[in-house]
Amino acid sequence: MTDWVPKLAAGGGPRYLAFVDALQKDIASGEMKPGMRLLPQREMAQRLGLSIGTISKAYSEAEQRGLISGEVGRGTFVQRRKAEHRNGYGPADAPINLALNVPPYTGEDDVIASALTEIAAQGEMANLLGYLPHQGIRRHREAMVVWLASLGVTADPDHLFITHGGQHALSVALNLTTAPGDTILTERFTYSGMIALSAQNGYPLHGVATDAHGLVPEALDRAFSETGAKALFCMPTLQTPTGVVMPEERRDAVAEIVRKHDAYLLEDDAYAFLFESPPRPIAARIPERSFYVVSFAKCLAPGLRIAAMIAPASFRDRCNNAIRATGWMATPVMAEVVARLIHNGDLIRQVKRKREKAAQRNEIASRVLSNWLPPIASPPGFHRWLPLPAGRTLNALVTQAAHAGITLAPPGALQQVERGTLGIRLCLGHPSADADLEKAMVEIKRILEMTEAISYV
Repeated sequence: MTDWVPKLAAGGGPRYLAFVDALQKDIASGEMKPGMRLLPQREMAQRLGLSIGTISKAYSEAEQRGLISGEVGRGTFVQRRKAEHRNGYGPADAPINLALNVPPYTGEDDVIASALTEIAAQGEMANLLGYLPHQGIRRHREAMVVWLASLGVTADPDHLFITHGGQHALSVALNLTTAPGDTILTERFTYSGMIALSAQNGYPLHGVATDAHGLVPEALDRAFSETGAKALFCMPTLQTPTGVVMPEERRDAVAEIVRKHDAYLLEDDAYAFLFESPPRPIAARIPERSFYVVSFAKCLAPGLRIAAMIAPASFRDRCNNAIRATGWMATPVMAEVVARLIHNGDLIRQVKRKREKAAQRNEIASRVLSNWLPPIASPPGFHRWLPLPAGRTLNALVTQAAHAGITLAPPGALQQVERGTLGIRLCLGHPSADADLEKAMVEIKRILEMTEAISYV
């Protein structure tokens, strides 16, 4: 049988995407049939006169699209069935969603499916389907302590609570530290889930001024004094929506201000795993007045609905009762999946792939929107902050993007902000393929260039 070597279309686009497009076309035409083996990457690179890096990227993108799969020791083969639209929530021709901050697909469904199969095969399923401890099974909590230690966070399983995702943990913490009508301090642009909790439970949110390093200490101190607030919610690491990473000195200052006002800190550390050596949480400085939350939505999959919350020792009984009152317990089967993936190394392997995919997605965004996106100094995340160019309004940008088949969502500003600080979050993880993200970035570039042209008329 003749080896398959694609005919790459001429053009100025990336060669790895030309390779994937040619493969997809030949599969659709029947020239490449399910089960057919591709050449090894090095040989394919030699045949096409391309670098091994380009071919490696092409194979990775083709695997992500569900066109091929690699088998250790055997090679790379055309998939017997085309994978469904992995990361989307609609048909393939749906708008490209840059509003929903989900992790990029890295094969997490396969490792989760393997864990579930193993649980069933070992006869463990029945043991996970009853009424189990509100706080979570101890071995699950111990596994999550091990995971947190890999992030540089010390935890005691007696003070760790497994919740129905990070949103549930934040809801529990707010109910324990505040009453309806109490003001909650947050960054001036804040997480949409916190805005939803505010609307549902009657917590007024007060946005605190931020700069390139996160919360401004003087503004935070003043906000506590003026509002009488007793709780602060913040995301000091890859803050959403702005992507800011708070430096250590600023974290020290925030901790001291929370202590000074006898308040409580709710810290969401959803993106710590993207760092080889994550910054030390603010909560580690004031554990006696902190609720620290780490979810497995971004490093694995949102549908697991599993998170770990570390609470002050004095809140242990109240946390147990709050979880009982709002769901009895997090789903033990899903907690078992997470625990197994921690122990067998699949979670850290997924994390490494998420980091690689985040870097690829950020490279696309930086390359296409180089004139508009500020450079990033920290490890790349799943979202970027696009400052609003002079002469544009958020409504116009969102509307023009929608007309181009791209979904954007403006951030909720909780205080009056200066014109030069407005912007919008671009979520890079949701598009199911790099080519879809590149298409969206090119469209946004076109919109931004169009605006500049109009401004000179």
